[in-house]
Amino acid sequence: MNRIGHAIAVCCLYLSASAQTHQQTIDAYITDVRVYESAVKNITGGRPEQAVATLKDLIAKSEKTANYPLKELASYYSARAQAYLRLKQYRESVADCEYALTLLQKAGNEGRADMSSVWYKLSLAYYYWGKGSESLQAADHCVETAKNYYGPFHSETMEAYSLRSNLAAFCNQKQVALSDRKEIFGIIQKNIEHNFVYLTSTERSGYWNKYMPETTLMYAFAHKMKEWQSDFTDALYSQQLLAKGLLLTAESALQRTIDNDQVLRTNYQQIRRLRLQASNEKTLPDEADRATLEADRLERELGVKAVTIRNFLDFMKVHTSDVRQHLSPDDVAIEFVDYRVGKDSVMYAALILSPHWQNVRFLPLMEAKELARHTDQLTPYIWQPILDVLGYQPKNIYFAPSGMLYLYPIESHCLSDGRLMCEVYRMHRLSSTRWLSYKDDDVQGHDAVVYGGIAYDEITDCDDSVATKERGAVVGLPFLSGSKTEVEQITQSINSIKQQGVQARMLLCHQATEASFKALSGQQTRILHIATHGFYLTNKNVEGTLDNALQRSGLFFAGANNVWPDGPFLGGANDGVLTADEISTLDLQGLTLTVLSACDTGQGDVSGDGVFGIQRGFKKAGAQSILMSLWKVDDAATSLLMTEFYKNWISGGKTKHDALELAKQTVRSHKEKGWDTPKYWAAFILLDGLD
Repeated sequence: MNRIGHAIAVCCLYLSASAQTHQQTIDAYITDVRVYESAVKNITGGRPEQAVATLKDLIAKSEKTANYPLKELASYYSARAQAYLRLKQYRESVADCEYALTLLQKAGNEGRADMSSVWYKLSLAYYYWGKGSESLQAADHCVETAKNYYGPFHSETMEAYSLRSNLAAFCNQKQVALSDRKEIFGIIQKNIEHNFVYLTSTERSGYWNKYMPETTLMYAFAHKMKEWQSDFTDALYSQQLLAKGLLLTAESALQRTIDNDQVLRTNYQQIRRLRLQASNEKTLPDEADRATLEADRLERELGVKAVTIRNFLDFMKVHTSDVRQHLSPDDVAIEFVDYRVGKDSVMYAALILSPHWQNVRFLPLMEAKELARHTDQLTPYIWQPILDVLGYQPKNIYFAPSGMLYLYPIESHCLSDGRLMCEVYRMHRLSSTRWLSYKDDDVQGHDAVVYGGIAYDEITDCDDSVATKERGAVVGLPFLSGSKTEVEQITQSINSIKQQGVQARMLLCHQATEASFKALSGQQTRILHIATHGFYLTNKNVEGTLDNALQRSGLFFAGANNVWPDGPFLGGANDGVLTADEISTLDLQGLTLTVLSACDTGQGDVSGDGVFGIQRGFKKAGAQSILMSLWKVDDAATSLLMTEFYKNWISGGKTKHDALELAKQTVRSHKEKGWDTPKYWAAFILLDGLD
């Protein structure tokens, strides 16, 4: 019951009684409202016995009052039914629900708003009472009354479908259960497509968080129902195409639209100025509030204007059939998912889309606790079950990770015969397999910028013989001698092939500043290579959440030792410490390939929307393919891998994917140095490397 609506109704009742004085009216109003609210608090607070007693007296008083509004009286019966439900007195709960429905029907249009909620309670009461048939009939009424009053795409209607789906599953009405789950997905997709345009980025996050739990429930639902291959699993795949990286993709697509329109770009810059003003600690609270409200208003208008120029939400319309059409006979597309089963278990599964099958195959794989025990060799638990059900030898395996699978080089794990997955199959790691069918009209950049041999101290000689063997963040960042040789050879490789239309510009030593990197914003660079130290601070080092995850990862440029690790390096100044958050604010449209030749550049905080780290910063800025690392990497081995990669790609004319695999083979061939072990080459993964 809405508190304001209840208050107005009861107050009007007492005012209509001519015998009441004004003060008596107020007193009676206050009494009824307080009694009702006290009862509701007792129900939610775990004191249903007190709620029943309170509501019994309130009902008796109300029924003695002439012309008492039927809608309000029905709300008292409905609340008591909820209390009885908590007390497991199902017969009494059913009786109160049925009488509440009778009152609402007599109330006519005024009672329509509460009908679905009472049917909801009645269906639960019947179910727990052991009356499955009556429970489903009540759930049918719940769905219909919600649709009739709220409309087919309202959240109340979605909750009604969810109720009926769960009850149908418990009552072995499988087709009803599955059909309702598909309806829920349709409601979610429709609402997101319609409403994302009108929301700020913060509001989109909150909006999606409201729906995301319902989407993950669908995987647990399929698991419970043993629904392995059908139209429903096709819907699961379509749902994953929508859900995976939803917030990042929407924001990146909007950013591309903004960058291609001068008016929108000006509006966006104004929004950024207001956001900075609001976040400035020197801004007075009232001024900060006004700046935030104005920025929110302008950001909502920005989304609406952007859609009139280009529908940046087109990616939401990609479905299973669209991806299937773009698969060759020797391809397979896989969306990994993770979902909760039971109270304390998380399961990993694969949604497998094969051009040889009519429907997607849903294949549960392993529990998260098992994954944590086998992180060095996941093929028997991840890949082998998939290969077993395929029934053919694929050439290309396109896969989008999920959960902790983002953080492991599963494409380089071994088969049972000792061969690497990446040696037998062409393994393509994607943000989402939707990109197989949806090609955004990204701007094609020009030229290359190459960073390396960076002077982290102001007085450092860039030929310093004191160097480190690893490209990870350490106290007192040492010079990377291998990185200087690496970028010199890469620059030579790029510039030797004139017909590519790309010329490389090399920034070494003291020239490799954070300011020079930020100056690339809006320049439409095609290739960006950064050989440096990287960092990722977990929550064990710095307390934080996803809200500041992009501030806890980044790259080091010239002069970084002046502030690292003790200085205030998160403020956005050109101090040599470039955070992922700073990267995300830049315009790097046209960036075909970003190579992060440093440690831990693929690490970050894992969420349902992907990995929050350096890669997210570059993706938000507009980068397409990213070559990055998952752990600390050896300086010399990395230098060889990178130079070989560019030779294979630029000079050899290979795809980015094949160029990387050949480079890894070259590193592995140096067995005398011990480089055949995975720690020297497997860390590097290529994300979205579709040529």
